[in-house]
Amino acid sequence: MKKNIAAAVAAVAAIAAMMAAGSVAAQTVDSGVYIGLEGGVATISSIATPTNGVKTSETNETGALRALVGYQINKNFAIELGYFATDDFKQDGTNRTGTVRYNVKADVKGADLSVIYKFTEFVPGLYLKAGATRSKVSLELSQPSGTSSFSQTGTGYLYGLGYEFAVAKNVGINVGYTRFEKLGGESDNKMNLYSAGVKYKF
Repeated sequence: MKKNIAAAVAAVAAIAAMMAAGSVAAQTVDSGVYIGLEGGVATISSIATPTNGVKTSETNETGALRALVGYQINKNFAIELGYFATDDFKQDGTNRTGTVRYNVKADVKGADLSVIYKFTEFVPGLYLKAGATRSKVSLELSQPSGTSSFSQTGTGYLYGLGYEFAVAKNVGINVGYTRFEKLGGESDNKMNLYSAGVKYKF
């Protein structure tokens, strides 16, 4: 999946660059349906260490993708529905005596519904977003005695900001930051998403 995410992010960047070269002063469509794709890097503070485990290494950042469809109500407001998925966060470790090694993999998948406010004065293109999420956090623990898995699903919320730039009447590119809280419905599960994307308005 890492290769797929890297390829998707590269494709988004390439498309954005070509569009930017083609038109710099394009006007956006004020209202209507739009679709988009975002790719970037997701980070977490840490993965919970298994009982009696001692962490030796951890990868707390990984690739992420988000597909979206939305409705632009007017120049300022939009409603957006998205589906996001991350690659694996990883942790390696041993038991307390150092005789048994383990490996943990964790990933997040879910949907979000957000309200977006875009500024048209002062800093045109800057936007703020906030919304609710429904997500699933999955973990897999591997050790010599076998492999076990666990998942937790629940509701949470998000907030963020970003900047969108129109490169054609119907096309925009954006960079953004989104903070996810209560992933899987658990208050300790938080994630940052740094992303870049492309959007097409019908």
